[in-house]
Amino acid sequence: MTKNLMLIIVFIHFLSGCSNLMTADPPDHVLAGSHEFGTTALAYTVDGRSFISAGFRGDIRVWDADTRRSLYGVSGHRRAVRAILPLPSGGFVSGGDDGSLILWQDDRIKAQHEGAAVTALALFQGHVVSGHTDGRLRIWSADSLHPLHETPVGGSVVALSAHEAQLAVGLKRRILLLDPAFTPRAVLSSPRTPHDLQFSPSGRTLAAGNWFRLSVWDVASGELRSIPTEHHGLLTSVAFSPDGRYLATLGRHTDSAIRVLDTADFRVVKRYQAHKLCGTIIRFSPDGHTLASGSDDESVRLHDLGKAPYLSRGATPSDH
Repeated sequence: MTKNLMLIIVFIHFLSGCSNLMTADPPDHVLAGSHEFGTTALAYTVDGRSFISAGFRGDIRVWDADTRRSLYGVSGHRRAVRAILPLPSGGFVSGGDDGSLILWQDDRIKAQHEGAAVTALALFQGHVVSGHTDGRLRIWSADSLHPLHETPVGGSVVALSAHEAQLAVGLKRRILLLDPAFTPRAVLSSPRTPHDLQFSPSGRTLAAGNWFRLSVWDVASGELRSIPTEHHGLLTSVAFSPDGRYLATLGRHTDSAIRVLDTADFRVVKRYQAHKLCGTIIRFSPDGHTLASGSDDESVRLHDLGKAPYLSRGATPSDH
């Protein structure tokens, strides 16, 4: 009897996580059916006039940020696209599971390379940096995707984030901080895989998703804070607002919920309804007025943040 009672309690707790019974606001726009079998990558262009999404089957779509209408779609990958990097020139780079790295100019391929599966992309010191499953970083020219050099990092790359003269390389159990010469200047410990590693706008903080918790590192000291959240599973993606005041988190397993935290104390200031299936990526627009998210439910959701400012109601992240 006691065993059955415990199973019932666990089931109720799991069900509440899946159902997201907490009050949450709906998205303002749902771009349903954007990518068959799921949206896997998402990024706003540098000028914020458009955003780019990509899917599990390798398709890429460019959207007008104001009208939310599709401008055009392209296909160059044979498998899931895992990273999109918009360039200041107006083009963008995409990389994916098929090992293809593609430089796009509007709807045409300007350059393409084949190799190990691409897991992450970053623009660092004016160059494109790609992270791969073969444990190497490859550096390319941003205008032509001409290969410049490559460097081993000791493990499969899971995330990249750049800020001015420092590049953060997320590996399975650690984070490398590299200088412009791609020389390690610090190693940050990570008890678990740092999902979607992101620098804060100031460059003083790094954040990444983890199981149930948000991982936050002080870049200067290397100190790690593990912050409990309202997510009932893996935080698959995180994003800082352009002004650094807020951090958005997206769940993957069991809840796929969206939470917006105040970076001053990491309290929840806004809740958005969960995707129907596992969340994959979340990003702020460059002006901070829109929060976009993608998921295995094949949609891209847009949340209008300009309607009203966030106000903290004293909600405290639940303990796990």
